[in-house]
This record gives sequence, structure tokens and C-alpha cells, in this order.
Amino acid sequence: MNVTVKLTGTLVARTGTREARIAVPEDATLRDVVEKFADSYGPQVRAGVLDGERLRSDTVVVRESVDAGETLSTASSLENGDTVRFELNV
Repeated sequence: MNVTVKLTGTLVARTGTREARIAVPEDATLRDVVEKFADSYGPQVRAGVLDGERLRSDTVVVRESVDAGETLSTASSLENGDTVRFELNV
């Protein structure tokens, strides 16, 4: 399945992009998306958003939808076509 990742703040500088499409298995979690994204854009992505198995305290990830945004954790399941936005509160 494909998930669109939108980046803000220092993650744009770390990766050189504001948006990317990531292919992950059907049962993927947000953690899987971060790992796949880090494989493509470098370990600075992982260090920029994760503290061990959790999101860093200064990182919020929101699933964007037409009605509203839903805050996610690394264990959150994703669906094909989801868009997730990484926001760094620094």
C-alpha cells in the first residue's frame, strides 16, 4: 500500500523534501512508515522523529482527512492512501 508523508520544520532540511510517497505492507504501522522513510532518506529521519520505539516528545504525527486530523502513535495502523503529516514542535 502507499502512504503519503508530509514534512514540516527541520525534517524538510534533513531530507530535502516536503512530501514523499512510501510503499509499505498492507498491515503497516506508523513505525513501519518511519523505518521505510529512513531507509530512503537516511538515518537522520529516524533520529529526528523517534526516541527508541516512540515518537520524540517534540514530534506530532497527524493523519490528515477531509473532516479533521487524527494524532497517531508509532503503533497506529495505516490504510492505503493515507496522508500523514510530521510536525516538529521545536
